[in-house]
This record gives sequence, C-alpha cells and structure tokens, in this order.
Amino acid sequence: MAGGAKAQDKGKPISLHVKEVHRTEEDTDYGFQSHITAIVESKTVVYSIKCDETYSREKRGYTGRCFSISAGQDYGALKFSDAINFWQPGDKGEGYVLIMYDILAEKEK
Repeated sequence: MAGGAKAQDKGKPISLHVKEVHRTEEDTDYGFQSHITAIVESKTVVYSIKCDETYSREKRGYTGRCFSISAGQDYGALKFSDAINFWQPGDKGEGYVLIMYDILAEKEK
C-alpha cells in the first residue's frame, strides 16, 4: 500500500486541522516529483507528514497523486500506524495511484 500502511491495519477515523503546508518540486528525467510536507493536528497530537507525488512527461499525467490539503482547513482522515489517508472510500485515481501521507513525527500537545 502506498504511504506505508500495513494491509491488515484498517485505520482509525481522525479529524485533523492543517497548520502548514510546504511544497517543493524536483525536475527528473521522466517528469517531475512534488514533495509535500505538512503540519497537522488533532485535539491531542501534532503530526509532521510527507507525501511525494509524481507527474510523467511521457504519460502527460500523474502516476501517483497526493490528496490536496490547504493550511487553515479541517479534514476527516484515517490514521494508520505510520500513515494518514485523506482520500475518501470510493475515491479513484484516473490512471494514477492515490498516495497517503507518511507520518514523519508525532508529538503530544
């Protein structure tokens, strides 16, 4: 599974507020890769998360896509042991993989 979540881990519903979002892009031989990092928080925990999405020049489209989040917004998600999934059940990528955010760090408030 993309994002590192284990197949047997069903995830726990969680409400998150996005504090910060940073995006950097890297030009590669095949297209470009966007590195998205964010600080999000629940009522009790602050998470540092990361997601890398890839755009293919040859395909002229994404091969892997991260859920688009914005600072100052609230989102429902599923928290896994090492990843957060903002995609809703039934969401499908049109020719690309839906990628979860990896949890880089978590800290109690």
